Amino acid sequence: MGTRGKGGSRRRAGAPGAGASTGSRARAKGRARGRGGASSGAWLAAAVAFLALMGVGGFVLFHGGGATSARAQDAASPSASTAVSASASPSCGPEAPDSAFPSSGAKAKPLDVRVTVLNGSGTFGQAETVLSWMQNTEKYLRTSNGGPAAHNQPDTTLVYAPDHADQARTLVAALGLPASALHGEGTASGARDPMVLTLGADFHGIGKPFSHC
Repeated sequence: MGTRGKGGSRRRAGAPGAGASTGSRARAKGRARGRGGASSGAWLAAAVAFLALMGVGGFVLFHGGGATSARAQDAASPSASTAVSASASPSCGPEAPDSAFPSSGAKAKPLDVRVTVLNGSGTFGQAETVLSWMQNTEKYLRTSNGGPAAHNQPDTTLVYAPDHADQARTLVAALGLPASALHGEGTASGARDPMVLTLGADFHGIGKPFSHC
């Protein structure tokens, strides 16, 4: 049975117009599902490609990084570091003594020791420190501050004339100077001529051993 329309005509439930409309809607849904499926497929392919790329990159990074780390460890091995430090560090052993220095003999009294102190250590104020100690603590009253040396030097030196060996022995005992610091080729041999003490980089303070280490 159909229904009567406005103009009196009847519209059947299974009329061709209704079927066409239903078919159009079905085709539209199918196309939407197709586009959705294609889009999902593209995203899935991209995700798979990304994961594969990450896997290859991780493999290269792991093996390449391991090789680099191994090389770094080999370079920092004890044998390599020992070789470098041995070649770069200065010798800490005893220095060769001055064979010309008469280690035994008379020593002058502190009041009779005349010496000019120069600073060649590269550390500001070292000459003033030594001079203050000598004058105020040890009573070496005939000492003077010669200021900075003409250039810095690694080793402390005491230049004295042969006639002043007794003064040199007194100063060696007071400061703990190594015998290698003594140079008896000084030419100022007068009774009032001073010895010259030049502090080097091996001087680290009163009462401390002379050393480059």
